[in-house]
Amino acid sequence: MADDSIPTLALPGGSILQFFVMTIPLFGVYCYFLYLAITRPSIADPDNEAFYEPRIRLTDILYVYLTTWVLYAVLVIYMLWFVTKRRRLSKRYEKEGIVILGDVQYEDEDRWLVNCLFRKHDYGYVIYDLEKVASHPACDYKGPLEGKIRKKVRVYHRFPREQVSILVIPQYPYSGQPKTDLEADWASFSETYLVSEGYNEAADNNRGSIQKVMSRDRSLGIILISLGWLAFLLFASVFVCLQIDEISDVYQDESSYWAWTIFIIVMAGVTPVVAIGGNLIRW
Repeated sequence: MADDSIPTLALPGGSILQFFVMTIPLFGVYCYFLYLAITRPSIADPDNEAFYEPRIRLTDILYVYLTTWVLYAVLVIYMLWFVTKRRRLSKRYEKEGIVILGDVQYEDEDRWLVNCLFRKHDYGYVIYDLEKVASHPACDYKGPLEGKIRKKVRVYHRFPREQVSILVIPQYPYSGQPKTDLEADWASFSETYLVSEGYNEAADNNRGSIQKVMSRDRSLGIILISLGWLAFLLFASVFVCLQIDEISDVYQDESSYWAWTIFIIVMAGVTPVVAIGGNLIRW
C-alpha cells in the first residue's frame, strides 16, 4: 500500500480524456435543448396539438446556456492568466531561491465538507528564522530581519516536518516555501522533473525505482476543450435568441427584447466581472 506521505506528483496520462468524457453527457443535453429551439417555431401555432403540450421555455434554455458560458469563461481566464502567473512565480523559486532550514506544520482536519469547499487540507504552515535569511550571502534585503515567521502555504506532502529545506526569494524574505512541495509543483507543469535525492527511499515498492515523474501539464488541452464549449455556447445562445424572435408573438412567456437584453448583459457585463474579477480575488 502506498504511503500517504508520498504525494501524487502527476495525474494519469488520460486526464484530458477524462475531462472531455465527463462533458459529453452535458453536451448531449445541451444538443437536445438546441433541438428544441430548432423545432419550436414549427409548433408555435394554436392550431397545432403540440402547442398545448408541456414545454421547456426557450428563455430558460438561454439562461442555462449563458450560465454555463460564464463558468467556462472563468475556467479559461483562470488557465490563461492565473495559472500562468502562478507558474512564473513558482519558477522564480527554482531560479533565484536560497535555501535555509525550517519547519512545516500540518494538521489533517477530518472535516470533509470544509476540505471540499475550502481545500483546507491543501495548506499548512511554514516556520523559519528570519535571521537565517538575513545571514545568507545571497540575501540583499535592506530592512531589519528578526524573529520567526509563520505563514500559510500550499503543501503537497501532507504531514508535519522539522528542519527541512525552505526556499526563499532573496528580495522577499517573507516568501519562504518548502522545497519539496515546490518541486512537486514544478513537476506539475514540466515535461519531466527529477525528484529530490532521498525521495525514492521514502517511496513505496511500486514506485521506489522511479527517478522522474511524468508531466501533468494538460492546461492546453483543457483550454482547447473549454474554448470549444465557449464557441458552442455562444452560437447556441445567439440561435436561441433568434428563435425567440420568431415565437415571441405566439408565446406570451417568451420575450425577444428580454432575451437579447440578458444576452448582452451577460456577455458584456457579467462575464468580464465574474471571470476577471473572480480570478483577481483568487490571486
